[in-house]
Parts: sequence; C-alpha cells; structure tokens
Amino acid sequence: MATARCCPADCALRSDWEDELRSEKEMLSGDSVAELLNYMKLLGHPLRLNIVLMLLKRDHCVCEFWHVLKEPQNLISYNLKKLKDGKLVESYYRSNHKIYKVRAGAEPVLRRILGDPIR
Repeated sequence: MATARCCPADCALRSDWEDELRSEKEMLSGDSVAELLNYMKLLGHPLRLNIVLMLLKRDHCVCEFWHVLKEPQNLISYNLKKLKDGKLVESYYRSNHKIYKVRAGAEPVLRRILGDPIR
C-alpha cells in the first residue's frame, strides 16, 4: 500500500503527486466506472446473480437454470435477456438449444467484483 501524502511542499514531489491525482481522476471519469456500475446494478437481483455464478463455472441452457434454480422458465428467460442487454452474457446455439455464457470481456470484471467465487 502506498504511503499517504497530502499536498507536498517540495516542487518535485508535488509534480509526482499531481500526476498521481490526475491519473486517478481519469480512471474515475472513464467509461469503466459506468460499465462497473451497470454490472453491479444487474447483479443486484438475486436470480441474476445466481445465473451469473452458474455461468462462471460453465455454459448453461435455460432448462439447466430451471432445474437448479426452481424458478419459472419465463422468469429465467427474462433475466437472461436483461443480462444479455447489459452485455454480461451472450448466447450461441448447440443443436436445438440456446446456450448462455459469460461474455469474454465481462468475465475478468465479474471475477473481480465477486472475488472469484468459482474456481
């Protein structure tokens, strides 16, 4: 952990300090914060969180979610659509089944948010 500094008087130190603060400000104002906020809002619903936790382990179809989560199929499909619209999940077809998986770009962020619950 970095040592705490506040408004250093030395010009050389002040320049480094201002550079650090500038980079932190850029990090907070970027699209990554909005994306992270969107992910957290989506994961705020217990069913969506359970779906994502299952998908972090492996790809699933709706019937598998239905079997494990014991929720109506239309409710599972609705929440999968919300996750898909939020760019957390994507789908593909295997035979006649639509299979869902975590979007590749979202997986590292999800593992970081959730503390990598599935290994």
